[in-house]
Amino acid sequence: MATGTGAGAESSGSTALDTENTQYGAQRAAATVTYVSLGISQWSILYAFTGPVTIRELGIFNDDNEMFLRHVLSENKTYADGESVEITITNTNVRVAAV
Repeated sequence: MATGTGAGAESSGSTALDTENTQYGAQRAAATVTYVSLGISQWSILYAFTGPVTIRELGIFNDDNEMFLRHVLSENKTYADGESVEITITNTNVRVAAV
C-alpha cells in the first residue's frame, strides 16, 4: 500500500498516486491481504510515523509496481511524529454479465 498527498480525481486510467509519500514511515509498504468472501478482499497496514505526515490518497500496488486501485480521501489527514494509523481498504469485485 502507498500513501500520498494528491487530491486529483480518481480515474480508471490512473497508474500512480499523484504525490506519493516517501518518508517519515509513510512510504510504500506491504499490506496484509485477506479474502472476506467471494469477490471481496481487504488490505490492512499499520503506519507508525517518525515525523509530520499528511495523507490524502491511498493506493494498492502489485509486485510489478502496477496500481490496482487508488482512493482519494475527502480531506487531508495529518499526523505528528510518534502517531500511527491503521488503514484498511475493502474492495468488492462485481462480475458484469456480457451483453
